[in-house]
Amino acid sequence: MRYLILSLIVLLGLSSPAISGTRDPSTPDSKHLAYGKKHECVVQVKGKMNIKTKEGEEIEVTASGSGVVIAKRYILTAAHVVQKTKDPYIILDGKKIKIEWVVIPNKFAEENTGPYDIALCRLHEDAIVNFYPELYDKDDELGKLCSLAGWGMHGTWKTGTIYDDDKRRAGSNYVDPIMFCGMMVCSVQGTQKQTSLEYLIGHGDSGGGLFIDKKLAGIHSCIYTGDGKLDSSYKDYSAHTRVSLHKDWIDLIVNDYEKILETIKEASSESVIKFL
Repeated sequence: MRYLILSLIVLLGLSSPAISGTRDPSTPDSKHLAYGKKHECVVQVKGKMNIKTKEGEEIEVTASGSGVVIAKRYILTAAHVVQKTKDPYIILDGKKIKIEWVVIPNKFAEENTGPYDIALCRLHEDAIVNFYPELYDKDDELGKLCSLAGWGMHGTWKTGTIYDDDKRRAGSNYVDPIMFCGMMVCSVQGTQKQTSLEYLIGHGDSGGGLFIDKKLAGIHSCIYTGDGKLDSSYKDYSAHTRVSLHKDWIDLIVNDYEKILETIKEASSESVIKFL
């Protein structure tokens, strides 16, 4: 098991600068861009957020993260990406789609990170992608090969995340330890068990997806550092919220809400109902 140094940062990119992940310096970036195109269901999530400057002044900035489209009207993202974001929306093929409502586990408000850093969002209109991933429902993620995808800045393990070109990238890794019961960990510590597209998430990838066997198994949450620099370089580690722990309530909300909508529509065939 690889050791974790308890220095954490939430991976939420801001407009200036906004941060995708880091790669092996010997691997061309073009390979991660090409692999990113295969993860069309991973989209950008944006909105407005108020932050305080060093001088204590409160200013409004554009917050940017990632999300995963799991159905035509639903995405999963990290709770910290949308919890305090105003007028959130996703960008799909250059088009903005508003987020209607957000559901966040109560325990996230208590801990503000950890295994409850996940949010279910309903969209104002359909998001059409080539593949809607199933949700992972097994308790066997440890040691599994996974793919990681997200938006933001990028770089190598040597430089850290330093470039911003607003493109989606993806790579692969293995799930190392599972910590705090609900967080999967990935790292790039030069072990013998390394993938051909070894990758580590960075700032701006928050809310993006970790996939196992083409199923959505994790939501990007945060990174830890072993060198004091939170830049997704050699001694850093990433943590991902386990989707399997939250699958039941996600399915319940999605299925029941859609059934209620259909019932209302069927019962009002002679009336006009406006859905806001």
